[in-house]
Amino acid sequence: MDLKGMNILVTGGAGFIGSHLVDACLAAGARKVTALDNFVNGQEKNIFHLRHEPRFERVSGDVRDMDTVRLLVSDADVIFNEAASKLVVSRTRPRIDMETNIAGTFNVLEAIKGTDKILVHASTGSVLGNTEGEAMREDHPQNPTTLYGISKSSAERYVRFYTEEFGVRACIIRYFHVFGPRQEYGGEAGVVSIFLGRVLQGKPPVIFGTGEQIRCFTYVSDDIAANFLLLEGLMNGRYLGEVFNCAARTRMSVRELAETVIRKYGTPGMKPEFGPPRPGENLRPIPDTHKIESIGFRESLTFEEGLDLTCRWVKKDLEYLS
Repeated sequence: MDLKGMNILVTGGAGFIGSHLVDACLAAGARKVTALDNFVNGQEKNIFHLRHEPRFERVSGDVRDMDTVRLLVSDADVIFNEAASKLVVSRTRPRIDMETNIAGTFNVLEAIKGTDKILVHASTGSVLGNTEGEAMREDHPQNPTTLYGISKSSAERYVRFYTEEFGVRACIIRYFHVFGPRQEYGGEAGVVSIFLGRVLQGKPPVIFGTGEQIRCFTYVSDDIAANFLLLEGLMNGRYLGEVFNCAARTRMSVRELAETVIRKYGTPGMKPEFGPPRPGENLRPIPDTHKIESIGFRESLTFEEGLDLTCRWVKKDLEYLS
């Protein structure tokens, strides 16, 4: 995609997906790319390689601050709203989760209202809940089982309302189990990177619950490509107010993932350990992805190719820290 002459704002731009979007926008020729991040979830190391890039600006700030958002949006042609709290934050600091996911999105929408700027808003499959039968389409009834899912569901409703009521040029991309380089491997979110981090340090992966939970693993570069597909559509007057489930066709249980990581990178005799189930965890959050596939979305790498690339990054990062 050609972004020459355009100014891009990526909220959450030092985060896992956000920093990859920043790189992709620069590679697409954007005149300027601004990353807004409060560096709670985002990390300096994700954008450190851009410190001498004249077209890149790093802004330390918070999407909850309306003055900051309004100022940055005023200088942008396109906004990728990637700023979000994490699932674990919703359990430990629910007000932060609510303020970031709902009020932060509201601030972006208010700043865009009345302009011709374009917004691609990042959401999550957590808004849907579980499926026991057919895969869930975009219009499947929402049944979030966590505060995080509730706040992200509310944000989606704000985006759709502002599109319908005020003519904001926006659409929504729902991520499902994204993995790849720069994903934190020492926390509680991002099971692929967490398992890799433990196994590369000689520790067995820990499965919470039975391990029968199904995940739809999508390599991060494919989600970036999907964002660009939606941006291109919005620029041509399509997809206004629409929602797109974005996931690769890889379907794998957490137990299968643990066994794969051990087989490829573990030590002889290593076996996964088990812990208690996590409250509110979606066991089968399987999306129907025909809609985004109909506009050209495809998985560019096999799961194992993406796993190898992620493993190399985790290994390199561990070596740097040691």
